[in-house]
Amino acid sequence: MEDKEVEQVSLKKTKYAEYIRDFTAIGNPFLLLLVTLATLSSHPQFKTYFPILLAGFFLNEIVCSAIKYFWHKPRPNGQKFKNGFEKIDAGSFPSIHSSRISFVYLSLSYIQYMAGNLLIVPVFLIVIVVVGYSRVFLKKHFLVDVLAGYFFGSLLFFIITFLLK
Repeated sequence: MEDKEVEQVSLKKTKYAEYIRDFTAIGNPFLLLLVTLATLSSHPQFKTYFPILLAGFFLNEIVCSAIKYFWHKPRPNGQKFKNGFEKIDAGSFPSIHSSRISFVYLSLSYIQYMAGNLLIVPVFLIVIVVVGYSRVFLKKHFLVDVLAGYFFGSLLFFIITFLLK
């Protein structure tokens, strides 16, 4: 390949990585809070659903962080740590991004489905998959970490949904 072709391929790979990095940001806790508020703000049961989702969100963070702290598994990129908070951040199992995105977006999907807003449900489900993919692509997690995150987030969703009935 010529230098120009190599440069174009490299640029395309860089752009793709930037898009994937942007998608992983969807799992940011503050952005998820904003999406939850925007999605539920006009819902007639906002005052019921929002506190439950918020409590589930914090429970998810606590459980996944505890697992990362007590059963430390290094990330694929070998992130180092010096203290307990950094140890949680440097842990790979489970993926808290995947866990929180699956809990929040499954919950919002269910609420929207029950309200008859069916068009947003597939979008939320696709976002769950893309965020998980982004974590593996960016070498922040192994696939098993993302799958475990999906499991914990989904389990929490089903427990809370069962308790609400």
